[in-house]
Amino acid sequence: MKSLADKGLRVRSAPGNGADSQALKPLLPLGTQMYVLDGPVMASNHPWYEIVPLTPGGDLPSGWVAGAEEDGEPWVAADDFKCPPMPTDLPSLAALPPGAGLVCFPRVPITVQARLIKGPGDFDGPGYDPWWFFLGSGSPDLLVEPGATSVPEDFGDWFFLNLDPAGEHPDVLPIGEVVEVTGMFDHPAAASCTRTDPPDAKTVPSQGCRLEFAVTRLLVPEP
Repeated sequence: MKSLADKGLRVRSAPGNGADSQALKPLLPLGTQMYVLDGPVMASNHPWYEIVPLTPGGDLPSGWVAGAEEDGEPWVAADDFKCPPMPTDLPSLAALPPGAGLVCFPRVPITVQARLIKGPGDFDGPGYDPWWFFLGSGSPDLLVEPGATSVPEDFGDWFFLNLDPAGEHPDVLPIGEVVEVTGMFDHPAAASCTRTDPPDAKTVPSQGCRLEFAVTRLLVPEP
């Protein structure tokens, strides 16, 4: 899908224009490619779609967009997305536009080498279930480029370690070591993903886990 709105397409935190739907910034420019996670849902006399932008950099918001004017004039249209090559290392994995892993490689095993390090501290945000998806809260471990020894300044140069507890990995994680990880986007457990938002602790279904790289195998490579 792509945006047809000349002046930009507004993204909101929930379908509709009510008080419980926050207007997010910036607007999506004309021609922005998006992947539809859910919808359409009718609200405020518009059809709404939950989307994630398929643009490099991750600077555009994800959320809900209205698909058409009240008179039916479309604000979005179907579009083709050209998938990048399958990632073969951590930099190419991290360089995938948000949503591209889900669009192009759903449940396809991807193996890369990375260094496993401790995160920069606690993250204060929504909680997710399954609990091992670290999307916004807690003190997760990170996967960084093998040559790095500390947390890179650029958020786009590292991944939360979303480690499937049912997968293959050591009982004690080799923090500080270079590891070989195999994972996938749209992990089967993501189908039941929920998000709990502070401060009211309201729990709602979430598509967010589907966008995450979930690690199913973590090993220290042979020398």
